[in-house]
Amino acid sequence: MNYAIQYIFIALFISMASSNLAQAEPSPHANEQLEVTADPSKIAADAAEPSVDEPNAPKRLTLVLGGGGCRALAEIGILKVFAKNHIPINYIVGTSAGAIIGALYAANVPLEDIEQMAYSGKLQRAVTPNVTLSVLTYPFFRFLYLFIPKPYAGLTTSAKLEKFLHTKLPDDFKDLKIPFAAVATDLGSGNTCMISSGNLCKAVAASSALPLLVRPVTIDNLIFIDGGIKANLPTNCAQLTAADIMIAVPADSPIRNEQKRKFCSMRALGMRVADIMEAEIDKYRWKEADLVIYPKIDMPMFTTNEADIKRGIASGEDAANAALPRLQELLKKKKTIVKTKP
Repeated sequence: MNYAIQYIFIALFISMASSNLAQAEPSPHANEQLEVTADPSKIAADAAEPSVDEPNAPKRLTLVLGGGGCRALAEIGILKVFAKNHIPINYIVGTSAGAIIGALYAANVPLEDIEQMAYSGKLQRAVTPNVTLSVLTYPFFRFLYLFIPKPYAGLTTSAKLEKFLHTKLPDDFKDLKIPFAAVATDLGSGNTCMISSGNLCKAVAASSALPLLVRPVTIDNLIFIDGGIKANLPTNCAQLTAADIMIAVPADSPIRNEQKRKFCSMRALGMRVADIMEAEIDKYRWKEADLVIYPKIDMPMFTTNEADIKRGIASGEDAANAALPRLQELLKKKKTIVKTKP
């Protein structure tokens, strides 16, 4: 994997995380705005299959998939355990890489195929901009922009990712097998947006558009960038799905003690700082979930190494298997029906 991309990503993530941490408060809802690009009542209706106000009615489960680059491949392992144990998923909400994995699964793409996309590197190449080509052609385009409108800033567009997604996903959200929403950041207002209708591939690309690397994505006259800037683990958005149970899956690396000598490398130091900040940001969202499945991910944010990918997916399976008794307990509990006076 191109180290230049990793260095740029690290620098961008540290900058964004610093802003997020400065604003972080004990209450994750403090001073926060959330926009939805679909009718909230429709989101709730999509999440609720037969909505029956009975204690023994099936629980509605929303799965929240966090962003984290290639570390989100651990979410494949979690989905494998869910499928094996027939855990019903009524709604999926994903950010960035979690939106890509979530959309593929919601479209009924076999998990074996998603896994193979990762092992072959197709998935990683689809989201990786060609930095070298962009830098080499920049002088030409800078001259060209004297005569044509200048696009939004970024080394490349989301076209490569959208082209890849079009070969795997339906055109519209309404054609998915499982209701799904992609979380992105509205660059104009600064709000977190939950996109659940319209052009599916463009919405997923918007959720994954890392600023400066990828140009903002335009949807309905709004411009969107990566949802991880404000909601890397979008449990706040998932609350709109009227779920009985919310399961959150962070895709960041657990913070462990490391040998000091390791940090003589600029890359290792940058990755460590990014890891610490990402974990700190995500933990503010944990309290909004009924259950957090936290894989012990030990892999880089960007990799095509087969051993890394295998280890990442296995970490998701291990975490899901460990959480399975608690999840099954939540599914068996009777609903608490609150009736209000007319």
